[in-house]
Amino acid sequence: MIGADGQISDHAKYELSYVYGQTKSRFLSTNYRLADRYYAALDAVRDPSTGQIVCRSNLDPAALIDPNNYGQAASTFTPGANSGCQPLNLLGDGIVSQAALDFINVDLVNRYKVQQHVLSGSISGDFGQFFELPGGPIAFAFGGEYRKEKSAFNSDPYAEQGALLDLAQVLPEKGSFDVKEAFGELSAPLLKGMRFAELLSFDAAIRLSDYSTVGRTTTYSLGGVYAPIRDFRVRGTYSQAVRAPNITELFSPTNGTFSFIDDPCDAENLPEGTQYRVANCQATLTAAGLSPAQIAAFNPVNDPSATVSLPGRAGGNRNLLEETAKTWTVGVVLQPRFLPRLTITADWFNVKLKNAVRTASAQELVDLCVDQPSLDNVYCANVTRSGTTGYVSDYFLAPQNVAAFRTSGLDLSLTYTLDVSPEVGAFSLRVNGNYLDKLTFVPTPGAEVEDSRLLSSAPKYSGQADLTWTNGPLTLNYGLTYQSKTRRFTVDQITANPNYADPQYFFYRERWEHDIQASVRAGDRFSFYGGVNNLSGKIGDVGNRTGIGTPYNVLGRVFYAGARMSLDKLF
Repeated sequence: MIGADGQISDHAKYELSYVYGQTKSRFLSTNYRLADRYYAALDAVRDPSTGQIVCRSNLDPAALIDPNNYGQAASTFTPGANSGCQPLNLLGDGIVSQAALDFINVDLVNRYKVQQHVLSGSISGDFGQFFELPGGPIAFAFGGEYRKEKSAFNSDPYAEQGALLDLAQVLPEKGSFDVKEAFGELSAPLLKGMRFAELLSFDAAIRLSDYSTVGRTTTYSLGGVYAPIRDFRVRGTYSQAVRAPNITELFSPTNGTFSFIDDPCDAENLPEGTQYRVANCQATLTAAGLSPAQIAAFNPVNDPSATVSLPGRAGGNRNLLEETAKTWTVGVVLQPRFLPRLTITADWFNVKLKNAVRTASAQELVDLCVDQPSLDNVYCANVTRSGTTGYVSDYFLAPQNVAAFRTSGLDLSLTYTLDVSPEVGAFSLRVNGNYLDKLTFVPTPGAEVEDSRLLSSAPKYSGQADLTWTNGPLTLNYGLTYQSKTRRFTVDQITANPNYADPQYFFYRERWEHDIQASVRAGDRFSFYGGVNNLSGKIGDVGNRTGIGTPYNVLGRVFYAGARMSLDKLF
């Protein structure tokens, strides 16, 4: 980092800087099976000349490996007597020989490298030498910035080759972009310290950007604060924010992937979609080449070949555009003089995100394809069906600019500190709460609005509370996390089939999680701590389908302890 700053005048200063950063990472993953070696080791026969069990590829190097299960030539070893292949016996606990494990397993080494160059300059100050408002001088800042980012991922040669049994092919990835920006800010204190106008201020900011990937963008913010008295203030903002797609979203190569797909066009699933699903499924199966009789009998749910993990592809999208969010907030802050160190805030927010970058899962991809007003949509463009069976035969998962997300709600916070006495100590309370009024998603322009509120990650009500007591070196803390019930099934599923499940299981239960911690300082340099997370030991709800312990952690009660050491006084 190199920088310089200085005074231009009593009311203005400048700053210049150049920053270069680089991060290199090396990730080691152990014991991944090589497909050709695994099947070669399983394909064992008796050597007619010695009577010993050996790999068939040792005796017949020209033959395909395990024709019934693999049926390909070796790619990571040379078959023959000196190949190193050792027969693999899976029948029995502890039967597998270490020699066989050493032959079939390899360790993978993947490497990342990220670089960033940032050159920036700014001038800031106020107009006090020329004029002042009743609340003080207008403050300003303006400047420019140039930023270039590069990243590179080098996959292990075996992963790049696609030779692993349990992992799809992973190709190297690299990409870069740069952006030139200019910005300006103003802060105008209109009134201050007056009757019914303890504070009235206005702020404005704008940033113009030119990306090498998405072109020119504009962000801006307008805000204001009004405090009629010192104890109470009203605040509000209106802004437009932009996020350009990152390097992975743009430049990720096309790799293999595997997913389980419950076909939305199966007769069992047709009622669970939008009003368009039935007609669209009829059309897409007809386009695939199925006859009316085949469509009437279409039942992949009961065909094992259609319910296994299906191969597909995943990669980046160089045609992505920037996301644009428009946000407004209105809130109040209460800091009563009669109760010092108490602060209460309440802010209503409303966010509308257009051209949101989103990568659908394989299941979402095939569902959204047939749930739109027509098949002419970005999701169907990435789904291929077999002309023989009509089953999904290929899919491509890539980030796309979908139509819109919208959310609104209320954020609440309370903080209070009470110093009782040196003997008793001090108490501090912090409470945060949220009411989610709306969370909707429109997959494509003109499609039905999908209500995402009450999904497992979007409860209607949520909050956290922390109560801390400190006395000298000792600190005790109690934490509470709450969230209201969330849906176990989608609205479409329950609407289509009210008997989908017992009504008592339509929702995951509420979450009330209690945590405690104690810590003690030992001098200025050391501290020791310990605690319990999820004190009541609650675990995920019955029938949890997410695998993440909704609404509780799958681990249940967790004990922990540790120590901290401050190094700032050692050097």
